[in-house]
Amino acid sequence: MQITDELLSRIRQDIDFFGGNLPERNAIAWRGYLAGLLEWGVLDVAAHDQLVAFLPEIADDPVRDILLGRE
Repeated sequence: MQITDELLSRIRQDIDFFGGNLPERNAIAWRGYLAGLLEWGVLDVAAHDQLVAFLPEIADDPVRDILLGRE
C-alpha cells in the first residue's frame, strides 16, 4: 500500500534523525497520528499494526487508552 510505505519512510527518517533512539514524546506523537489514521479509515488494522511495530513501546501508552477507551 502506497500510504503505508510513505508513512514507514517518514517514521524511519524520524528514527534516523534521533540517531536510532526515537524519544518517547515523538513515539507518542507518531502513535497518536497513526491511531487517527486508523480511526478515520485511512489505514486498516494490519497496516496500523505494521507501522506501530517500528515505534518503541510506551509504558502506560495514552494513545492506546484513548483509542480503545477507558473502562
